[in-house]
Order: sequence, then structure tokens, then C-alpha cells
Amino acid sequence: MPTLNRRSLIRAGFLSAAVLGAAPLLGACSGSLERPKVQDSEVGTASAVLRPIAERFGLDEGLDLEYIAGTGPGDVQNKLLSGALDVSSFGPIGAAVSAGADADVVLFSPGLNNHVRWLVAENSSYRTPQDLRGKAIATPPNNSDAYRSAQLAAAVNGTDFEADHTIHQGAVLNGLALFERGDVEAIVTIEPNATRLVAQGARQIATVDELWRQGSGQSEPLVLNAQGALRSWVEENREAATAIDDLRREVHRHIHDEPQLLAELHESYGIGADEPDAIALLPERLLDTYPLEWGETTFANFQAQLDKAVELGIIDSPPEQELFVDLGADR
Repeated sequence: MPTLNRRSLIRAGFLSAAVLGAAPLLGACSGSLERPKVQDSEVGTASAVLRPIAERFGLDEGLDLEYIAGTGPGDVQNKLLSGALDVSSFGPIGAAVSAGADADVVLFSPGLNNHVRWLVAENSSYRTPQDLRGKAIATPPNNSDAYRSAQLAAAVNGTDFEADHTIHQGAVLNGLALFERGDVEAIVTIEPNATRLVAQGARQIATVDELWRQGSGQSEPLVLNAQGALRSWVEENREAATAIDDLRREVHRHIHDEPQLLAELHESYGIGADEPDAIALLPERLLDTYPLEWGETTFANFQAQLDKAVELGIIDSPPEQELFVDLGADR
């Protein structure tokens, strides 16, 4: 496989020098692994309920997975590229950027549909993202799938996300603090944090999915990310990758069969029992975040994102190798 170049990865916005020094870059490519290192559920993210649902229904029985926590969007991608994770969330643009830095990431299993929202304070005069040009906004880290999708959705509507706003990017909790203090005019954030803010009175003025469809002419929901791994890991550990793929699909099926699970597991999201309004909104607002489809429709969605990202100068060129694979195609 290609050698990962430290300088190019830092320049691409993925890895800090501290991360690179903490783990061998090719740690995830050392051959067959007894315990795949996978992304753990993270409080404050839409993935927070995935492990609890798997464990509640015994979906992970027989799988010996090593769960490793991240600190939110952007961090888990760093962990995969550094070798601390074998499998993590990864979006198509992030995978293309990593390919340009000689890190061969392949997307092999369902992730999440886009759940990035634009919110303003209840008494704000702003009604659309366009109204916020030149204003301060809080966003997730700029190497996260959430940030990249917001940038793309702005670009297809003629807005340069970074030039047309004063962006305060960083960890999700930092963005929430800035918004709640009134230090920014708006926040671009992920679920379930957006639902908590709406329940507290904030106004949602747009979603990245809506903006993408409006500007691109696409009709399908915008897919945020998938489960990704280095291609060599998938090739050398196909049985484990297929089992992880099956697990994720089953978890999503259970969510769609019982949407109320999302409310029942509110504490996994980090939403306390003293927030009944937010709890009540979870099934309605988050159900469509967990896709059932993985195959040609999703791949076409990813390809449309990559094509637009190249056209609009967000990435220089598409990756040479196909970024997505369906491990269940032959089953």
C-alpha cells in the first residue's frame, strides 16, 4: 500500500504532530487482527446509540471488538489514519483528501445520513444562511465530515463557506459554548446537539441536506459518511469487515423498526431525564439519520459529492481508486 506521508497529512488537516508521534502510522495494516479496533459510541453525536442498541439486542454476540472512544468529529478520522482505529466514520471528501496524501481509505458499510444543522438564537433576525454572510459562526473541526459537508452545501449555492463567514471551528462542545454565550451569531452543529438547542428555544434555519439538494438539484438525502478503513485492512480482514458491516446494518434496522429506541436511549446521547422536550423530539428528528441503503444509490450520492467538490475547487481531483465497496453484494 502507499506510504502515508506525515507532512502531507498535516497539511491536509488530518493529523497533528502529537497524534503522529503517539502511534505508528501503519498500525492498522499489520495483518490479521484478532480484535478489530472500532469507533466507540460518543456522547453528543448521532452514533451514540449504536453500541447500546447492538448490546441490547445481542447483535454483537460472537464479535470480539475493541471499542476505542474518540472526542468527536474529526478526531476519529485522525485515529484511523494514525493506526489507533481500524474502522471509523469517514466521509467521501475526507477519503478523497486522504487519498491525495497517500492514505488509501475505502468506505465499506453504512454510516450516517447528513444531520448537520444551522441554528440561530430564538430572537435572532437571521432567517437563512445567506443572511449570515460576514458574521461569526461556530462550526465543527475543519477536518470533520460535518464541516466538509457544510462547506460543500454552501458552495453549490454560490457561497464560499470560509471566505464569507468568520468561522470559529473546533470541538462540538466548544461551539455550543460560544453559541450559548452569544459570542457567535449562529452555530453549524450535529445531532443530537441541534435537537437539544431547538428544545431550548433556538431556531433551526436550514439543514445541510436541504442546502445540498437546493443547490445541486439532487433529490436523494445527502449521505454524510460511511464506515471506513484502510483498504489493506479490509482486504486482509474481509471476514471481520463483513461482520462489522452486518452489525451496522442490523442496528439501523432495529432503529427503523422501533424509532422510540432513540428516545429510550436519550442518556446515551447525553440528554438527561430533565430534558423531556428534547427527548420527545429525538425519534422525529433523528430517525432518517440512520440509512438502511448501502449500494448503488449511496455510491451515486458519494460520487455526486466528489464531482461537485472537484468542480468547485474543494478538492483538487477525484481519487484514482474507487472509494466505496459493497461487501454484501455476493451474499
